[in-house]
Amino acid sequence: MKKLFLLALVTLGLATATSFPVSASTTTATAQTTAASANSSYVWTKYLSRNTAVAYHAKSRSAVYLWNATHTKRLHNLKNYPNTTWYVKNSVVMQHGNKRHVYYEVFNYGNNSDGFIWRGYLTKGVNPSQRALASKSVIKLSSERSLQFFEDNLTTLASLPQSQFQKLVSDQAAAKLTKSVADEKLNSMAKILATQDISTRDAAVKAGVSNAKTASFTVKEVDPKTMTGYYSYWSKYRTTNALRYYAANVASHVSTMTANSGNGHYGLYIVPDKTAKTWKPKITIVAD
Repeated sequence: MKKLFLLALVTLGLATATSFPVSASTTTATAQTTAASANSSYVWTKYLSRNTAVAYHAKSRSAVYLWNATHTKRLHNLKNYPNTTWYVKNSVVMQHGNKRHVYYEVFNYGNNSDGFIWRGYLTKGVNPSQRALASKSVIKLSSERSLQFFEDNLTTLASLPQSQFQKLVSDQAAAKLTKSVADEKLNSMAKILATQDISTRDAAVKAGVSNAKTASFTVKEVDPKTMTGYYSYWSKYRTTNALRYYAANVASHVSTMTANSGNGHYGLYIVPDKTAKTWKPKITIVAD
C-alpha cells in the first residue's frame, strides 16, 4: 500500500476552520501567488468535512483564484464573480514549505463552479450584491455531499496523514451499514492485532474492551485480492471511485461478520504497506 494508506479518524460534521493548527503566515497572500511555480508543492496535512455549507463572499473585487485540490491549477478568478455567494463545504490545511495555510473548498449556489481558496480572501455572509431572492446563509449538506472529498483523485488522499485516511474509509464503510455499530475500542483492538504479535484476548484487554476476558471476538484479515472485481476496477478507474468501491467491499465484510456476532459491534484497521507499487490496502476487522 502506498503512502496513501495513512489512517485513523477525522471527526465528520460541523466545525470551524479555526480548529486547525495554523501558523501566522496564513495572514499573507503568498499562499495564493506562489503556488503555480514548478518547484512549489502544497501538501495536505489536515482535512475537515462539514454537514452544512456556510455562505462567504470575496472581500474585494481584486483578482484572486480558486485552485484545484493540489494547488497546481487555477480554476476560477473571483473577479469574474462579483455578485456570487460561495459556500464552504470543506476545510483543509495545506503546507507549503515550512508554512501552513487554511483553505476552504467552496462552490457557488448553482454548483457549476468549485475550487479551493485561501480563507483570507473571503468574508463570512451572503454577498450583499447578490441578486438572488432566495439567498441562504447556511445550506444543509447531505451525508453524500459532505463526503465529496472522495470525488477528488487519489493523489490528494496520498498527502493525508494516516489518521485522516483511516477515518475517511471508516466513514464510507459505516454509511453503507444499517445495523452494525462502529466501536472505538474495537478499532484500537484491530490496530493492535494488525501491528503486534499478540493474542486476541490480550489485544482486547490492552485496548480496554469491556468484558475482554469473557467476550467472544471474530477477527478477519481481508486481502483486496478476495474482493470480486476489485483489481479490474482499480486498473480502469484510478480515482477515488475505486476507493469508494473498496469501502463498499469493506462494509460487506463487516456486515457478514457482525451478523454472526453477539453485539453487532465492530472495529477495523487498514494496514499500511508503504512498499506496495499499487493500491492494495489490507484490513483487519474485529467483531463482537
